[in-house]
Formats: sequence, C-alpha cells, structure tokens
Amino acid sequence: MQRLSVDARRLHYKATQGVNHGWRRSRLGGNHGSHFYAWWAPKTALPLKESGEFSDVAEGSVFLRDIRHHDDHSPLLAQSFAAHYMPVTVRDLRQEEYSPLPWTQPQARFASARQPVRLLKGHPGSGKTTALWHAADSAGAERILYITYSHDLAALARDYFDRFCSNHKRFFVITFQNLVRQVLGLETPIVLEHETRRRFLRDLAPFARTLGVWAKNPGALYDEFHAHLAGDALPVAIGRFAACKYPRVSDQAYRERRARSLGKAAVAGALEAAVRLERLDPSTLAERYFPELALAWRAVERLRAPTNGSDSTLFDFDCVAVDECQDLTPIDAWFVVELASLINRQQRAPVPLLMAGDEAQTVRPTDFEWAWLSDLLHSRVGTPSEHKLSSNLRSPRRIAELVNRVWDLYSHIQKQERPSGTGYAEIDDDAADQILYCTAAVGHELNELLISLSRREGLALITLDDTVPPFVPEPARGAVLTVSEAKGLDFHSVCVLDAGRHIDLILREDSRLRADSDLEGLRKRLAIDQLRVALSRPTERLFWLDINPTDQVVQQSIAFLNGGDVESGVSSCMPAALLKTLEEDELEAEERVQRCQADARQYLQVKPEIAWSRAQQAITLLGRPGSMAAVTDEAARDAAYLTLAEVCFTLGLRNTRLPAELGRPDLFVEARRAAASARRFGLAAIIDAIGRVHRVTAENRVSALVEFAQTLPLHKDQIEPWLLVELGAKSKPWTEELESALFNGHNAAVLIKLIPPFYEALDVPDRTARTERLQQRAIQLLIKDKQFAPALAALRASRERQPKLEAVCHEGMSDFRSAAECHLQVGNLKEALNCYRSIPDLETALKVVAEIGEHPAAESLQWISRLQQLMTERPDKFTKVVTPAEKKLLQELLERGLGVTRRKPAQPKPARNKVTVARRRTPRKTKPDDEAFF
Repeated sequence: MQRLSVDARRLHYKATQGVNHGWRRSRLGGNHGSHFYAWWAPKTALPLKESGEFSDVAEGSVFLRDIRHHDDHSPLLAQSFAAHYMPVTVRDLRQEEYSPLPWTQPQARFASARQPVRLLKGHPGSGKTTALWHAADSAGAERILYITYSHDLAALARDYFDRFCSNHKRFFVITFQNLVRQVLGLETPIVLEHETRRRFLRDLAPFARTLGVWAKNPGALYDEFHAHLAGDALPVAIGRFAACKYPRVSDQAYRERRARSLGKAAVAGALEAAVRLERLDPSTLAERYFPELALAWRAVERLRAPTNGSDSTLFDFDCVAVDECQDLTPIDAWFVVELASLINRQQRAPVPLLMAGDEAQTVRPTDFEWAWLSDLLHSRVGTPSEHKLSSNLRSPRRIAELVNRVWDLYSHIQKQERPSGTGYAEIDDDAADQILYCTAAVGHELNELLISLSRREGLALITLDDTVPPFVPEPARGAVLTVSEAKGLDFHSVCVLDAGRHIDLILREDSRLRADSDLEGLRKRLAIDQLRVALSRPTERLFWLDINPTDQVVQQSIAFLNGGDVESGVSSCMPAALLKTLEEDELEAEERVQRCQADARQYLQVKPEIAWSRAQQAITLLGRPGSMAAVTDEAARDAAYLTLAEVCFTLGLRNTRLPAELGRPDLFVEARRAAASARRFGLAAIIDAIGRVHRVTAENRVSALVEFAQTLPLHKDQIEPWLLVELGAKSKPWTEELESALFNGHNAAVLIKLIPPFYEALDVPDRTARTERLQQRAIQLLIKDKQFAPALAALRASRERQPKLEAVCHEGMSDFRSAAECHLQVGNLKEALNCYRSIPDLETALKVVAEIGEHPAAESLQWISRLQQLMTERPDKFTKVVTPAEKKLLQELLERGLGVTRRKPAQPKPARNKVTVARRRTPRKTKPDDEAFF
C-alpha cells in the first residue's frame, strides 16, 4: 500500500483477462506472502468505469479491491464506492491502525536512533535505501539534502518524499555528480567511466612492455589509479592519508600505502606507468582519466575557501543523507564530510549525517572500507554509530542463497583483502524463482541464443569482464552490461556470461606469480565482488551461461549453483532447450510494456540507445487504440508515454547523441509529444520551454528563461520528479543568469513577480534567501527608476516591513500623509515634519515640532498658526463693507509679511515683421512597451 501511494506506475503487476479484465494483480512478497496477490485498479480502469460510481473521485485515486491466492481468478465486481470502500490517506498508512508499518524493526531502529552521525551497513536487497528514506524523514529536520549516484534512485526518492512525507519539509534530492557541479557552478556533462577507461587504455598501450606485472591486466591498473593514486589524494593529512597539493598521491605516500597489498614490483610498475602518462600532457592524471575525481577535488577546495560562508546554497540544510556510499573514493567522501562540516558550523545543534552502503559492492573502483570512512567522519563531524540490516528483502530464496554462497569465495583471498562483517543475509522471501544453467560452444546456436536474450524485455546480459566478450555476436553486443554498469539496477531476469571461468580463476591457486607481487589477491577480490553484484540483480530468474567450458568448470559451476545439495536440481542444458523454454514463456502485452518501461529507466545512464529503443518498444506494444490487440488500460498507456517522455527529455538535456541508425530524433520534440499523448499538456509545455532554453543562442537566452519561468509555475501540479532531478545541475546557473537581468526598473518590475513562484516550482533549496535578496535589489531599482507603485507593492509583499523605503515610495506618489506615518514609525521626526508641511497639515506639524524641540521652522509655523486663527475671526460682512483701498492695503500687508514682491508689468515692444521659417520636426519618442522583456 505504501508503494501504491508513492508511485503506482512503477509497481509491477500482472494484467487480468476475461470477466476480470482491467484489474491489476501485484504479488505481496515476504514470508508466506508470495502466494497471494493484491487486486487493485486505478480510477480509469474498466471495472470502475463500467460501475459508474467512481467518476467523481479525485484524480490519481487507486482502489484496492481484494487479496487473493494466486490461483483464484473468480469474477470480481467493483461493488459500490460509497458502501464498500474506505478512504485511506498517506497519514493513515504512516500509522499502524489500518496496516503494519512498511519498515522492518532494524530499519525502524536506524531511523529512530538519535546519534548525529550514523552508518547503515546492509547486504544487496536488504532495504538500505528504504531505511535511509525513512531515517531522513524521521530526523526532525526541515531541510534535508539527499545524495545518491543513480538518476533513477534519485527520481524514486523524490517521488517518495513528495508523496509520503510531510509537506512542510523540504527535500532536496540530487545525484552526487550534480551536487559537485552545483557547488562549482558548472554545467559540464557527466563523463561515463567506460569512456575514460577506454582513453586510459589507449594512452597506456604504447608502454605495454614496461608495465611488468600489470601487462596482462591493464584494466586493473586503471582501477588502482582511480582508487588509490587519484582517489586517495586529500588536501589534508588524516589517519592513513597524507596531505596532497593536487589530486595525485605522492610517490612516497603511494609506496607506503600499497607496497604491503600489491608488492614492491607492482607498486614500482604503477608509478612508472603514471610518470610516462604524465609526460604525455601537462594536465594532471585526474583531469584526463578521472574527471569526476578532479571535479570533486575542486569542490573540496571551494568548500574550504573562507568566502563560502556567504553562499547559502552550501549550508541551508539541517540533515544530510547519502545512499550507496561504497561508491565514494576518499576524495568523494571528504567532499561530503567537508559539506557536512560547513553545514554544522551554521547550525546550533549537530546536523544528522546518514550514510548507507555495502562494502562488498565496491564495483566502482574505490577500494571502499568502512574503517577509513569512519576516520574521515571522526576528524570533522563526529564518531559514527553503526547499524546493520541482515535480511535480503529483494531476491527470492534460491537466488538469495546463491548470493550468500558468494561470501564463501572470500576465503580464497588473504584476510586483509576481505570485506568486513558477515556476508550471510537472512532470507525473507519465499517466492518462486528459477536458476538455469546452460553450456554452449561458440557458433550459430550461441549467437541465436544471445540475440534472442538481448531482445527480451526485462532481461539483462551481464559480463564479468571489463569489456564485451568477443564471442557475443554484433547484434547483441550493445545490450551487454558490465558489472559496473549493472550496479544498482534490478531486472526480472539476468543472464551472467561465462561466470564459470571466473569461479575457476577464484578457486585456482596460481604458483607462477612473482613472490613480490600480490595482484592475484586484488584480482580475486574484484572478481568476487563483481560476481556478488551480478547475481543479486535478478528478481525472478537467473541464467548462468558458460562458453566452451572444461569439465572442471562445468563441475564447479553446478556445485556452486546447487550449493552442495544434489536435490536442488540445477543441471546443464543446451541453447536449443533454453530457447524452447523462452518461447513457452509468452507474456501478455501489458506485462511486456511494463518490462520495457523498467528497462528504459534502468538503461538510461549506462546504455542510452537501449533506453530509447525500449521506451519506443513499449509504445509499439500498446497498439493502436481501438484495435483488437491494443492495451485498453488508460493508466497503462499514459504510464508508457510518460516513460518515453522521461527518457527523451533526459537524453536531450544531457546532449546525448544517439547512433545514426536510430534516425537522430529531436529528443525534446519527442518528449513533448509523448507528454501530450499521456494527456499531460502542462508537462508538454514545460518540456517545450526547457528545450528552447537549452538550445537558444546566448543573446536570446534570458528571454527564453523568462518564458520558462512563466510556464513552470502555471503547471506546477504536472511537474514530474525525474524532471526536477535532471534539472538539479541546471537550476543554479539558470537562476543566476535570470537574476543577472535585474539591472533596470523595467526588468525589476517583471522579475519581482516572476521569480518567487518560479523558485517555488523549481524547488530551489535556498529560495527564501534568494527571493529576499532579489526583492531588495528590485525595490532599489524601481525606486531609482521612479516606479514607486510597483516598488511599494513589493515592499508590502516582503516578510518584514521597511518603513523608510515605504516612505520614499509614498513621497514619490505624493501621498505625504502615508509617508509621514512611515517616518514616524521609525522615529524620523524631521522627515515626517517635512511631509506634513507638504500636505500641508499645520496642526499635526506643530505637534511634531513640539516633539522635536528646537527647529528652524518652529516660529514660522507658530506665526502661520496665529494668522490662521486670526483669519477665523474675520467679521461676517467684511467683504461688503471693506473699501477697495482697504483691500489693497490688506493685500500689501500680506505680501510684505510673506516676503513677496510684485514685478512691474513689462512695456509692450513695437511690432516687427516676422519671417516665417519652416520648423524642423523632431521624431516623437514613443512609450516603451511594458510587455517587452529585456
């Protein structure tokens, strides 16, 4: 029910047919729950529409009709809305009145702990991310910064916080790479690891003969440089880390750190390779081959600069949560620590810092250890407390047992190379799953099998090598994922390629290695980590495919898959038998659409061309409306189109170039059309406006930004979480560019109304402070430009009154009485007196003079007052009885009293003949158009 309330579009379900067509069935899972399904439907489903009683319910409503055994398909009626359904809100779900809390006891203990620095350790599928979300929500904070590596997880977190958490809290969800760029004020695209790895291997190739022990595995040298030569470089000395002047560990420090683990020969070879690569280019190794680490170093320097105290974007949070922290190198982790330390210095109480990860899933070359992370945290923000999750909540029983057995393989490496803790997870899901073992020789049958697998929705091909193996045929090569690319993704089915060979390498003892080199232990540790990640990706089915295996490899694979239990039933089969099994496993169109959507989102970061193809495939599978084979569920059709909009928009904003064979589509146009097809016309307008900002020339950029700032708040209710996450790196430079247009009164009058709701819709983290600065600057410009009415309106809309500036505006509008009242509020009696004299209000002016005491105008005001009093004593028939001479005398008396001298009338000049000269007409100045922007 929690997942239904957060995002029903992502909840996997099985479609129903016949009399029950329109109902959705989702497996409950858990212990003894996998045999039961929740029958539910969105508001637009056919059974609810036919009933006629559900048309007036709120948009987005979901109806849970029944919980049934998986074999129960008896007719299910919608029943009466008023008599048979009870409304349940998110507030109800957060209590235990209607259903159990959606968190396990260990997850709840982590969330309710009160230590300011907490580490959450867990196995794959143990619920670390769910626990971290709950802890961030339960921290008692108002402004939470949530950091993760995955774009898809960031969108999920955004959805969770928006729908399931209190609306008075602000959650700023951002990927780690975008956060680094936001701190630096950059819009540079994210460089994928496989691109930098390919560049590294290309530049290293000419020195292959001098690599020594690294010659046979140059990819391991890339990992070594990433994790230790560049990743270990910190600007300060802490624990085992020496201080560095730039993002590269010194030769001496590297030898001291790595000689024990690698051996002297391997260390010497690594340093020699580093020197040769450094001679190729004046830039640093980090800038060329590890640009993300170079940016992290720069961001740390920015945070350590003394001027950062004035930048509220860096510390306007009172809780920080970091997911997948095992993907952090020491310099990445130090960036997080410095940020948390900076935030702490601005707060009265310690800010909670929550971090979750799994040391044994360090597929990104970080060589992560909880020990050095604890040292970094202890040096700046406090000693961390540790919490552990021991259950596997994601993988079904047989696959979870297989993941547990991977831990036994760590016994084949030295103790210091093993991850800490225990690797056995408690299994809490007894759902039916399947493990299939297939052996194949290189040739036609293998090619046919791999091509068929690559085209199936919800199935991933994963290799344990750094590159795609040569036996994969060309049509299937683009679909193969490395373990680093598959990290963090979940698939219905996974085929692991040639894993038996890796098992054999792990179990084999190689006595031919040099005594002073311990690369074998490093290689085995990485191979075990990779195998553990790959085997934890499937949710229902695992294919173990060995290529040209020896008898020993077959025996080792079967023994590993069966876990020593012969009755487990895993035995080898041929590709033809596996293909037959796949042919018999025909899926309904609606379920294939769901798998295409899941694939599209997951491939978005690592295989953009497959992501786009899967999203388009989902639309094709929907069929034409009205056709016999079409998917009729309106919500399912809308969800498929929204997935296509998400994929196209994300690729377009990242400037991703799709292969020419895909037709070079206009991604922003495709995204807008897809959103409109999902009947989300507001979202389509937003995407269209963003596309113009992204592609417009520099001279027209501000006008496009103004149009975007107008459009976004108008359709705030249709903003998708993935759109806000993807705009994370763009929001700061775009808002700064928009604010830079605030240089005259005309622009100020437009922007002062435009920007505050734009900041609110864009969810700018420091929008309150930015809005206040903007208002003050705009008010000054409006007053300078004598636009007093809009300036006064802006002053009245401010959080705090500013009587001095209000008085200036009132004076400019000739409302002297209101101006005087504003002056009196701040005790400015002299200015108030001037305003009262300008009305004139003689009585009030005399009262103000009395408060002031001595004033040059006091006697004059008193004389005028007496004169005014004397005028009130004039006889009633004065005008009838006074003579003209007396009137003239009185007039002269008043003129002498006021110091006025009449000028004598000028003598008329003699008339002259004038010559008519044609006047030159000057062009008349036209009034500027108030609607024109900038």
